[in-house]
Amino acid sequence: MNKKRQIQLLGIFFAILILVLIIKNQMGNHKSEPIEANKKSSSIECHNVPVQNIAPKISFSGRISSAKKINILSEVNGISEIYNDKFEVGENFKKGEVLISIKDDDIELDLKSIKSQFLALLIQVLPDIKMDFPKLGSELEKYINEFQLNGQIANLPKTTNSKQRNFLSSKQVFSNYYTIKSLENKLNKFKIRAPFDGVLTQTLIDIGSNIIVGQPLGQFIDPNNYEISTSVSIKEAILIKEGDPVFIASDDLNIPIKGVVSRIGDHINELTQSIDIFISVGHMDIKDGMYVSGHIECDTIHHVFRLERGKIVTNNSVYLLKDNHLKLKPVNIILFQDDSVIVKGIDQDHCIVKQYKQYFYDGMPIN
Repeated sequence: MNKKRQIQLLGIFFAILILVLIIKNQMGNHKSEPIEANKKSSSIECHNVPVQNIAPKISFSGRISSAKKINILSEVNGISEIYNDKFEVGENFKKGEVLISIKDDDIELDLKSIKSQFLALLIQVLPDIKMDFPKLGSELEKYINEFQLNGQIANLPKTTNSKQRNFLSSKQVFSNYYTIKSLENKLNKFKIRAPFDGVLTQTLIDIGSNIIVGQPLGQFIDPNNYEISTSVSIKEAILIKEGDPVFIASDDLNIPIKGVVSRIGDHINELTQSIDIFISVGHMDIKDGMYVSGHIECDTIHHVFRLERGKIVTNNSVYLLKDNHLKLKPVNIILFQDDSVIVKGIDQDHCIVKQYKQYFYDGMPIN
């Protein structure tokens, strides 16, 4: 065998040897994969979760606003005048006190003129009434004697039958009486009074300026009764009821302040898919417009489980380890609470997987 032939055979031998080593190495890799998978599977641990009775705390934030807040508007035209030099921000008023006065000289004179004409009409019809209806005539005579041009007009004597009523109506007595009442009502609108004890938080006019109908004049609030308007998710709203205690905090408050859920909205905000909650609060340290946060303490929920948020996977399920297989168990989420979630739908004997892996799937065997 010549030298060239020997070199060819030697090359073929080395090629076959390299090919055998490559095939052996690949077969070794295939054998090691299930071993690694078994190693991963054997490291999966699970634990039981105890059943609990939990009183959820629902967090919220919002601004404090007076529960009684009105915008002061004028229903008449005129010139504002100094009444008590108190129409300034921060001034306090008692219920019924005049907030602002508008000059009413002309209408007051018109009212006195009409009341004088009405008195003359009563004197004119009095003899006929005394003749036809003696008792009503006696009452009407007393009414005339006590009649005042100043102040509110007194109520007319009551008629006891249709004849008396028809007679007074035919003499325009009722028509003139109600014209006077209408003017008195209009005259009252020239003095805007406080509807409740409160304080001015906004003034928009100067004394002596011209006022027109519908013009905003200021803002008036009750400083002792406040409420917070906030919103919560639909799931959270189901747990909240009127009367639930509320604990409020702010960077500007030294101590937590207590409140109570006063109202719950009955509609869903289409944009946020949330429900409005109103919290009543009263405290000397809070102010209108203050931003606060806090939590609502709800009634205790019985026989529920608390899990880490990370335990919940697609379609609100958790992984259980059962009969050496992973099983996806759907749960009913009651509430997300900080970094945990309160659920129903599992039992104490369910073994919930501690640490999830990306390769987990429903029905995965565990060796």
